[in-house]
Amino acid sequence: MKNFIKISGLVIAVVLLTIACDTNPSLQKYYVDSKENSEFISIDLPSSILQLKETEVSDDVKNALETIKKVNFLALQLNETNNDLYTSEKAKVKAILKNPKYKQLVRMNMGKSNVTVNYLGEEDAIDEVVIFGADNEKGFAVVRVIGENMNPAAILKLTQDIKMDDDSAQLKQLGSLLSSIK
Repeated sequence: MKNFIKISGLVIAVVLLTIACDTNPSLQKYYVDSKENSEFISIDLPSSILQLKETEVSDDVKNALETIKKVNFLALQLNETNNDLYTSEKAKVKAILKNPKYKQLVRMNMGKSNVTVNYLGEEDAIDEVVIFGADNEKGFAVVRVIGENMNPAAILKLTQDIKMDDDSAQLKQLGSLLSSIK
C-alpha cells in the first residue's frame, strides 16, 4: 500500500509539472536569444525617457505614464544576404503571437507590409502591448510596451501628451536606426 501511495504521488507530481511547464516559446525568450545575433538590432528603452510635454495634465494621463515600465525594440533589417533568416525569424514571431494568451487588438495589411497589435492581460488592465510590423522589402520589427495594468484608452491619450527625452542615448540610437531604414 505504501508503494502504491508513493507511486501515485510521483505520477501526480509528474503530471502537474508537465501541465505547469509551458512548452510554447515566449516572446521574452525570443528577445533574449535574438539580442545575441548580430543581424538583429535591439534597444531597451526605460520609461524614464518618456516625459510629458506639459506639467499640467490630468491625473489620468500621469497615472497612465506610471503604468509603463519599459519599451523593447527588436528589428531585423532585410538585405541581400539574410533573406532565409528573415523568413524563418518572421515565422517564429508569428507562431509566438498565435498563442491564445496574446489577444489581437489591430491587424493592418498594406500590400507588401503588415502590422499587428496584440496584448497580454485584460482589456482594461493590459500588462504588455506587442506591435509587430513586417515588410517584405525592408525587414521586420517587434516593439514591446511592458507595463502593469495599462488602460488602452489612457495610453492612447498619453501618446498625444508625451515627449521623448532628447538627451537619451537610447533614443538617439533608435532615431539613427529608423533613419537608416529606407
